Amino acid sequence: MHESAGSAAPFRRHGVAAAPAALRRLRHDLTAWVLAAGVEPDRAQDIVLASYEALANVADHAYHGSGSGSVDLDAAIHADRIEVVITDHGQWRPPVPDPRPVSLRGRGLMLLRASADRADISSGEEGTVVTLAWDRDALRS
Repeated sequence: MHESAGSAAPFRRHGVAAAPAALRRLRHDLTAWVLAAGVEPDRAQDIVLASYEALANVADHAYHGSGSGSVDLDAAIHADRIEVVITDHGQWRPPVPDPRPVSLRGRGLMLLRASADRADISSGEEGTVVTLAWDRDALRS
């Protein structure tokens, strides 16, 4: 990570439609921000992958795949970590079981935890907040 990364302005996008096209655009914007902040490309890919998985889960679980809700994304570089916070304003619903013997569904939380140094998920009446963090020491090459 470059020394200037600590001075990167926070990334904030609020009220983004929980629809595939809007979420893809948000992923591209987050990628550009992370790379401009000086994060190495491989680590930046981890950050964007975990963040996008959380965003996709919003559309699937918080708004029942309807795309009628919104999501907020806040990312910031702190002295000791990069943190991405994704907030929805919907109601979490349990995943529908996939009857196929080998399913690609249901691995989102595992992916979040494998890609981030910390992944905290908090659900309540007002929605769900996913906080992902990557230690800055681990970001340096």
